[in-house]
Amino acid sequence: MVLLLICGACGGKGEKTMEASEEDAAQIEAAIILGRGDARRIINRTFNDSMAFHAALLEANAHKSAYQLDQRPRCAAAYDSAFISTIRTTRPDLARMLEQR
Repeated sequence: MVLLLICGACGGKGEKTMEASEEDAAQIEAAIILGRGDARRIINRTFNDSMAFHAALLEANAHKSAYQLDQRPRCAAAYDSAFISTIRTTRPDLARMLEQR
C-alpha cells in the first residue's frame, strides 16, 4: 500500500520547480521509512536457516527494485541505506549475514 502511495506521488515530469524538489524530498523520506519498516520486519524474525533469511531479503529487495525500475536512484539508495543501517544497528548477527551475500 505504501508503494502505491509512493508511485502515485511521482506525477508528471514537467519543469523542475521548487514544488517538484519538495516532492522529491518527500519521496526520498518515504523510501527511508519503507526501508526501516522492511528492516524491522526482518529483525523481529528468527531464521532457522540461511534460505529463510534470503527469502526475506528478496521480499525487501522488491521495494528497492521498484525504485530502480521507476528510475529513481536516490530513492533506491535512501531505501537501501536505511534498510542496511537499521539491521546493522539492531541485529549485528544479521548484518554479518548481509555482508556475506
